[in-house]
Amino acid sequence: MPGYLPVGYLFARMTSPTPLHSVSARSQCVLIIDDDEYVHGALEAALRGLRVHLLTAHTAAEGESLALQYQPTLAIVDVGLPDRDGYQLTADMRRAPGLASMRVLILTGQSPDEAAASHAGANGLIQKPFRLHHFLDLVREQLGNRDRDEARMPAVLARGA
Repeated sequence: MPGYLPVGYLFARMTSPTPLHSVSARSQCVLIIDDDEYVHGALEAALRGLRVHLLTAHTAAEGESLALQYQPTLAIVDVGLPDRDGYQLTADMRRAPGLASMRVLILTGQSPDEAAASHAGANGLIQKPFRLHHFLDLVREQLGNRDRDEARMPAVLARGA
């Protein structure tokens, strides 16, 4: 698809949303919404070096609540959430006025649906498993592009690339 940057490979459960660090207005904040505890742990460890504030949620409802409360710079949203799929969650968050500038990367372990991700308003699509350094490059790119008014879905992190 035009405008996509092929990149590639990587592989968390709580009962309530958890801010991992205090969130200040000046620092960038990343929200991880995934129902797999292993994914939470892996992404938290990977993102720690970026010196961002991390928020985690295990359901779409928790994630949406945290997004509305903290207005993160970036949300990493799993497709297979227990209460709503990640594409629908992304579309729902896109409609919230306070979240218009939030970047969204959709994470999936299934065949990526680039059309659904783009239609939902995602800025990128990551297929599990993926290479950690490619994931971090994509996250850095998204954190640096928060205020840019560009088309959705500029990048795809594809399996094995």
